[in-house]
Amino acid sequence: MEEKRIRVGIASLEHVHAPGLIKAFQGQSDCMVAAIAHSDFQTASQVADQFQVPKVYVSLETMLDRENLNAVICCAANSRHEEVVHLAAQKGLAVFVEKPMAATLEQARKMLFSAEAAGILLMINYPSTWNPALHYAKQLIDEGAVGKPVYFRWRAGHRGPLAHLPVEEQARSWWHQRILGGGALLDFCCYGANISYWWFGEVPIAVCGMSDRFSKTFGDAEDNAVLLVRYPSVLAVLEASWSQGGSVPSGPTVVGDEGALSVTSRDGQNGVLLSRNGKEEFLVAPPLNASLSSGAAHFLAALTGQTALHPTVSGTFNVTVQAILEAGLRSSQAGTFVNPRTL
Repeated sequence: MEEKRIRVGIASLEHVHAPGLIKAFQGQSDCMVAAIAHSDFQTASQVADQFQVPKVYVSLETMLDRENLNAVICCAANSRHEEVVHLAAQKGLAVFVEKPMAATLEQARKMLFSAEAAGILLMINYPSTWNPALHYAKQLIDEGAVGKPVYFRWRAGHRGPLAHLPVEEQARSWWHQRILGGGALLDFCCYGANISYWWFGEVPIAVCGMSDRFSKTFGDAEDNAVLLVRYPSVLAVLEASWSQGGSVPSGPTVVGDEGALSVTSRDGQNGVLLSRNGKEEFLVAPPLNASLSSGAAHFLAALTGQTALHPTVSGTFNVTVQAILEAGLRSSQAGTFVNPRTL
């Protein structure tokens, strides 16, 4: 079998998106998933067998030393992203990091420093970026479809990332440990922070966060969170839940002084529901170009010089996103507003 041109290694299987990302990269014609590094050899071997990945390691350092790689796909716990980027940067390897960027703002800044010092590509994978309706909504906002935007809302929720597992297994996972970057706030509010910063292009001046465990009886990370983000010209509400038992509209939604819009879908088509002058219309989003079709496609296109990274997945952009999240975490703990510009 002819070896594919770009060889990538998987750094950890701790994130639930890891199997999907392996499949996504294998689906790219110019890419080969060459190895997996994960501390649990049995789990790594099972995944490797499932996806026909040829090599398995229990140590990331060993994989980086022994394999001839072009890039690393980081699916580690949020708190371990910085270590993965640092080790990959020392080898001159590009890094694809599953969102959010890190567990803390300090870690995010270190990641960006390591990447820039080594001159490597660093991409933070936000699946929202590959949704054509979000791009179309931004276009409509920029064109004045709702007038002057004044309010933004994003909501995401489900029963929890490992809700299908027994409680004992959920309790042992990093997802529910604050020190490892677990919790619904980082997991879901990050989308709202990323999208609102993209759409409005402003750094917030204040964030108020509230979060707690309302349904989970284990761990110390929150299962519900709300961030109130004060941009200079827009008020944003970011909601996250790991105890949501039903379907709730997520949006995002923007209200302006001349109309409102929501990203939604109808009859299997993604688009924007636009409301103006007492009338509603659903506008189907035009397709994105091939390099924006998925995280894997975009990363490989950027790695091979075919495109620049979209702003929403760049390291510099996401350090600011991390500052918004950090302000929310600190506000939730302190019970007061926090200005992310001062962090």
